[in-house]
Amino acid sequence: MRALVWHGPRSLTLEQVPEPRPAAGEVLLRPIAVGICGSELSGYLGENSLRQPPLVMGHEFCAAVESGPPKSRFVSGQRVVVNPLLSCGACTHCRRGEENLCAERRIVGAACPGAFADLVVVPESACHAVPESLPDELAAMVEPLACAVRTVELGRIGVADSVLIVGAGAIGLFALAVARHAGAGVIAVLDPNRQRLQTAHAWGATHLLDAREDVAAQMRRLTGGLGADVAIEAVGIAATRRTAVYGTRRGGRVVFIGLHEPESALPINEIVRNETEIAGSFCYRSRTFERALALLRAGLLPRGAWQEVRPLEAGPASFEELLAGAAASKIVLRV
Repeated sequence: MRALVWHGPRSLTLEQVPEPRPAAGEVLLRPIAVGICGSELSGYLGENSLRQPPLVMGHEFCAAVESGPPKSRFVSGQRVVVNPLLSCGACTHCRRGEENLCAERRIVGAACPGAFADLVVVPESACHAVPESLPDELAAMVEPLACAVRTVELGRIGVADSVLIVGAGAIGLFALAVARHAGAGVIAVLDPNRQRLQTAHAWGATHLLDAREDVAAQMRRLTGGLGADVAIEAVGIAATRRTAVYGTRRGGRVVFIGLHEPESALPINEIVRNETEIAGSFCYRSRTFERALALLRAGLLPRGAWQEVRPLEAGPASFEELLAGAAASKIVLRV
């Protein structure tokens, strides 16, 4: 079968590899649409410790069931989306519904082969049926949307809250959609890419911030001199992490979801003196994933130019274009 195999920094090739064979309790899936995640860009550069070459990446996907175990919940040809976060199911965190904190957690496309291939094997328990009304490319967005849902949950965003979103890539845009759904008032988005900012405006951002000006000052002007109630940092570098801290009000909350740089210097005295709450947001929980699917089914995300669909063969070039600052917030590979 065909697969995009990552061999090391900036080395991604389309190759013929052996077909996987499902074990007990697993299903064999034929991927249809697979999104390229920001964390995979870091992996592609060799800067993500969760990914070791050689590896077939791809964890945001919609697929068709090829075959399943006896008495499977699914029939051949049925479309599913996959929760790629696999946990032990038995530890204290799993029993509390905190699967994303499980010490044995693994991610399809990181710890085991993913969906940038003609076939992929996953546990049947990780699969969720896709409603007929949901197009393939939008169905593939359940996983990143679940990340955004978890981030908004951690930020405790509610009615009339002011929100600063740093980064208008897919996660930033999805956080914008979820925050708006939660009733946020001011939603200000920062990104140097003008086309992505235009997408954010179309999705309901109330203000677009100028990256050339002081972001904290812009937020104070928008919030009567206070700053944002909540900042969501969806880039993952030192400069944008500091921007998120400075852009919040005293007693505000900052949620970090970007994962590019492993370490960053933060203004700790500012955080202490302002009693700023800091939270990290990693993946999602089972109930979060299910809520994301329900939000997609209800039409939370629009179709449009924010998504660019390409064939699997375009994978290597697409990774390079995204690193160079491609205008599309999300590139989806059609397998």
